[in-house]
Amino acid sequence: MESSKNWILILHKEPLSPYKNMAIDEYLMKNCEKEKNKTFLRFYSWNPPSISIGRSQKAKRVVNHELLKEKGIGFVRRPTGGKAVLHYEELTYSIASSDELFINSPSVRTVYNQLAKALLKGLLNLGIEAEIVSKDPKGLVRTNLPCFSYPTRDEIEVKGKKIIGSAQKRSKNAILQHGSIPIKDYRELYAELTFVDKEILFNSMTTIELETGETNWNKISKAFIKGFQEEFSINFEKYDFSKNEKIEIEKLVKNKYFTDTWNFEL
Repeated sequence: MESSKNWILILHKEPLSPYKNMAIDEYLMKNCEKEKNKTFLRFYSWNPPSISIGRSQKAKRVVNHELLKEKGIGFVRRPTGGKAVLHYEELTYSIASSDELFINSPSVRTVYNQLAKALLKGLLNLGIEAEIVSKDPKGLVRTNLPCFSYPTRDEIEVKGKKIIGSAQKRSKNAILQHGSIPIKDYRELYAELTFVDKEILFNSMTTIELETGETNWNKISKAFIKGFQEEFSINFEKYDFSKNEKIEIEKLVKNKYFTDTWNFEL
């Protein structure tokens, strides 16, 4: 499947705060809204390890905030939908795009499926054979269970266990999709932090390390970069944020993602 031939690749090898990660993703989407046929592909990680929740979730209902503080885990609300995710020694990807390939797609689900094919190729480059989930589990989508409690339609599973969880935001002129690719196994902590029995997550999710033994972030990110190149027949351009862009991102951090109003009061 072909898109605009050149995408912009941003590789944040050094982990960033949960607030800054979400601010950057939102900023990149806003950037795409101003210019047609532009796509950013970004890979990043988190410091401290953090829980992110979906745009419409009730913060205190889905996450144990006392335990977060006790264990030094960060917390942020995403601009996208979906459920609670633990970002701890994992690879997060994000796509911000105004490419007609995505904007002209008839639905959120269509774009999920387009991007899932690239993610599948990334997993295959690591020696993991996975598949796209064909339908939603009845009833579970409406619960407060965390993201990796069940695979939803157009997400990715390995032998019935979810290995990538994604969420999306769509405007008239751009899309933002980001997702978590767990590397190491923190299912027990994830369960503690999100009020669920650990057996649920032990039965419903897996990680890169559990499937292959691989834990090297650089090697794993390269496998997914190659997967996107293979699926969309693209070349990558490097990108550095300008001084003004960095200022705008910091404004988003300070005025939105760092605030209790955004994280707790919606």
